[in-house]
Amino acid sequence: MNDMTEIRPVPRDGTTPLPLSSAQERLWFMQQLRPGMLAYQFQAKIVFTGQLDAAPLAAALTEVVRRHEAYRTTFSDGPDGPVQVVHPPYEVELPVQDLRGPDAADEADVIRAAVAEQIPVEQLPLVKWRLLRTADDRHVLLHQEHHLVHDGWAFNLFVDELCVLYQAYAKGEPSPLPEPEIQFADYALWQRSWLEGPDADKQLAYWREQLDGVPYFLDLPTDRPRTPVRRFTGDAPRFTVPGELADAARALAARVRVPLFTVMLAAFEVLLAGWSGQDDFCVATGMAARTRPEVDGMFGMLVNTVALRADVRGDPTFRELLGRVRRTTFGALENQELPFDRVVAALRPPRVAGRQALCEVLFAFHDSPTRAVRIPGLEIEVVPGVSNKSAKFDLNIIAIPRAEQSIGQRGQATTQAVELIWEYDGDLFDAATVARAAERYEGLLAAVTAAPDTRISALTGAGRRQEA
Repeated sequence: MNDMTEIRPVPRDGTTPLPLSSAQERLWFMQQLRPGMLAYQFQAKIVFTGQLDAAPLAAALTEVVRRHEAYRTTFSDGPDGPVQVVHPPYEVELPVQDLRGPDAADEADVIRAAVAEQIPVEQLPLVKWRLLRTADDRHVLLHQEHHLVHDGWAFNLFVDELCVLYQAYAKGEPSPLPEPEIQFADYALWQRSWLEGPDADKQLAYWREQLDGVPYFLDLPTDRPRTPVRRFTGDAPRFTVPGELADAARALAARVRVPLFTVMLAAFEVLLAGWSGQDDFCVATGMAARTRPEVDGMFGMLVNTVALRADVRGDPTFRELLGRVRRTTFGALENQELPFDRVVAALRPPRVAGRQALCEVLFAFHDSPTRAVRIPGLEIEVVPGVSNKSAKFDLNIIAIPRAEQSIGQRGQATTQAVELIWEYDGDLFDAATVARAAERYEGLLAAVTAAPDTRISALTGAGRRQEA
């Protein structure tokens, strides 16, 4: 009988195959279909200002790799499907490139060339780093990894551990971090058992009911016709919801007792309703799927895509729409473990070349908890989501809260702007179209926070398709 209550370590002696998690399997097969695709590679910059010592930084990276099997795992095709191959710990070689001086290469050019390199999933490393020294007191650590070993929560955990380990090693002290009790491969094997149990059946029943009758596709007007084969190319410009407007959205969220995510998602649904002319559709989002305490600190790809039904039928007010979005997101949170592919397989949407039923447009909120990222004597800025000119979906909007300083009548104050990464499919949309959509979204957010009892028809032009 399968133990559904505890994730236990499994032997690493070669006798137990280490399967992929459901989320990993989906990415694996997509990568096999499009071997040169860069869409499922992630890259970020960690900028250190101050006196940085590269030696303890490299030692900290080596310790992270030793601690977490996910960072030294490759993937291969076994007789019964793809499997994880966990490799022994190894010493990380941290190349340092000096970009000081008038004849040095440009930082942006170096990063652009680096992120265009493919990361093969069959060989190490699937996570790699290089250090760029741009000034005597400024270094940029470029972090690159494949999504098979990564999600946003795990990246924040990585930044936390890196800072803790660097501080210890810079002072000649041992690692203060406790050893992980379980690894990602243990979770993936446990998930197989969970999917055969009653909890998975209950969640599948929820999704069947929740998505019953929903249109499988969101028909946004595009700048160019769709092609049967997607190239997964695009861009990811960044826009900022100013701190004052973001604070107004937070104030509305507090009044109606919902998270900021709910307000921002509802405003995005209004944008899509006006843009598409549809009043019923899905917006996908990523959920951490870390509902068990033993996986809170786990490195790996646990995030799950869920389809949130956007229902603006009956011309509700924005306040009423917030109630609908709150119920939808709460239900999704309660049923977030069931892999998205299981939901799609159960609904059996029509297959349309070049389209992805239920999840062509995503809205994600990256606010996973981290400790304060501080090292004495160093200022640290983390810049996730550096673009490699790829796109996983038609639109993929990622909201990231950012602290900013403002000066008002009472002096300097800290507000928290929200940075929006608008990743878009360049075969479908022009950059100018996306910029207009981002501008209209900000305008809608201002309108609904100022007057939340406005009806959706007044915001969308009574259901007529609007230009982005």
